[in-house]
Amino acid sequence: MEQEVRIRRSEELEALQAYYGKDLSRSLRDEGTDTNLAAAISPPTIMSESESFDGIPLRGPWFLRLRQANTDDDNNGGGNNSSSKIGTPTLEIRLSPRYPLGDLCPEPILHNIMMKPQSKQQFLEELKDIYEADIDVGIIWAERCREELLSGEMAGVDEDNLDERDADTTPDINDTDNSKGIRTFIPPTTRYSQAIRHFPIDVITNTKYERKIIHTPPFHPPKSGPSENMIAHVCTVTCMEHVQWALAEFLFNDKKIAKATHNMFAFRFTNGDGSLVSDNDDDGEKGSGSKLASLLDMCHVDNVFVVVSRWFGGSKLGPARFKWIAGVARDGLVQGGYLNDDHN
Repeated sequence: MEQEVRIRRSEELEALQAYYGKDLSRSLRDEGTDTNLAAAISPPTIMSESESFDGIPLRGPWFLRLRQANTDDDNNGGGNNSSSKIGTPTLEIRLSPRYPLGDLCPEPILHNIMMKPQSKQQFLEELKDIYEADIDVGIIWAERCREELLSGEMAGVDEDNLDERDADTTPDINDTDNSKGIRTFIPPTTRYSQAIRHFPIDVITNTKYERKIIHTPPFHPPKSGPSENMIAHVCTVTCMEHVQWALAEFLFNDKKIAKATHNMFAFRFTNGDGSLVSDNDDDGEKGSGSKLASLLDMCHVDNVFVVVSRWFGGSKLGPARFKWIAGVARDGLVQGGYLNDDHN
């Protein structure tokens, strides 16, 4: 296994373990697995540290138990309805040789799932369509499976309830992602420490919060890698719902922005009672959010939300990157009419 593949898989397993804890496993072995699955459970093998992460083999396969609610393996007294006599619904990921760098997609396999065969095949194909080279799919696939569990399209249920599950059911958009009406954005890779973000569906689907967004032309910083680019996105905001709508618009409806290495941002607005509301976020580019916030403050602009998307080109820019990030954001403020071009 080449070194870069080994590093990327270790980083992804670390993120999966942080997110799912004990639900990340090296096998199907758990308290709900029936004896018919015993053949699928490989016997323990001794691996060096370079071949595994915390006992999970880098070569795969990886197993993620798909629970509808956070539960403790030591306290599983029937409160989790995603488990049943056939076991806990589980996603198995069989890795392709150069995953996540190669074009060959890993193979998703669902265990302990009661689902119509045609629907199951279509769903697995949907998962594979998500994959592109250089994208970590573990969390993305697992969360998509959880959505499907919560929608009722798949479930770990007793055979007595199979007819009920075979009925045609269409999930309500207000129940997508979970019963609390939240839609989750999961970054395409864990490599750049980007944030997992949660959005209220009743806000991001409400047209009254819709914003007109200005986008700057791509900027290629000097002495950067060939694919390095930065783009600013700017819009007017007067409440947090505006901010949420705009950010969700970027992440869910623009594939290029969603795949950016970082989407750092800052906003400030005066709300109805006259108080100033402001905040910022680095999105893994440490220190960039505060630089954008300082720019808004120094320029005395109000009621504005600015996002800078960066696509890393392979060459580290050092501290100079903050100058370029702020410069691109300033261009966006000028282009949007929030700032005069001669403003210093």
